[in-house]
Amino acid sequence: MEILKLVIFVILANLSIGCQSGKSLQEKGEVKFYVDPATNSDDADIRMAYGINIKPPWPDGGSFFVNLPEHLEYMPGTKGIARHHDQRLNAWEASSDSTKAHYSVESLTEPGVFFSVKAQADNHRVTFEMSMTNSSDKDLDSIRPLFCFQYNLLKGFPEKRANNFEHTYVVIDGKPISVASLNVRDSSAIARMAQVTDCPDEHNWWAEDMGGLIDQKLDVAYTILTSMKDDRKIILRWKPGKNLLTNAAIPCIHADPCIGDLPPGASSTVYGELIFTRVPLERILEAFPVNW
Repeated sequence: MEILKLVIFVILANLSIGCQSGKSLQEKGEVKFYVDPATNSDDADIRMAYGINIKPPWPDGGSFFVNLPEHLEYMPGTKGIARHHDQRLNAWEASSDSTKAHYSVESLTEPGVFFSVKAQADNHRVTFEMSMTNSSDKDLDSIRPLFCFQYNLLKGFPEKRANNFEHTYVVIDGKPISVASLNVRDSSAIARMAQVTDCPDEHNWWAEDMGGLIDQKLDVAYTILTSMKDDRKIILRWKPGKNLLTNAAIPCIHADPCIGDLPPGASSTVYGELIFTRVPLERILEAFPVNW
């Protein structure tokens, strides 16, 4: 009986330490990358030249599909540096153990503009590093990145045109707030968008036109997605941050970075994380602070 009590005490102590440190218990699986050959379709609507699949650490958890980028544009006139339907084979290369992935290419529409992404999986998270270099003679002003994280293939999370916004959270005044609770002009709009306070490059007219622009500014680019059935959660964050975009029709989440201007000869790097966790929502910001 004394041995049994000791075993129970050790288990409870370990659980307590895990909670106090803000770290979720390790999942049994590991995050992995893979490239779906279907992304090389001749159909421009299907082709995803910069798309990669991410397998979560959860058993039979499905997968995340990431367009990185879906679009990469600059102003004025929303000129394209990269589009998901670029006429090239999928650019991603995954390592033999599927824990790393990368690509490095030159823009097809803006010669001399180079961009690259490195991604690395570590148990329950993925880290991203995205870099751009402008070796052209053009000024690339107010760069607008759209990094689309599609969760329709994740099991147990909201399906298309479901109660997506009720399961999507952003950070305002230091607290996680559901997107569904934030006012927009048209409550039937299929997408929501909100601007991060510190990024001067807004360019959110698409959501504004459809009535889905949120007036309140976000603290950071930090989006939380919760499961419909259990305690699983996903955190997506980029720094420096630009905006939230979430679309119930795809469905997807964004926490896009703020790149700004890139004059000739300049380079810029932004950083992102995709985290799979079971930490309670009220303790998310303690476990994974906004300043990382």
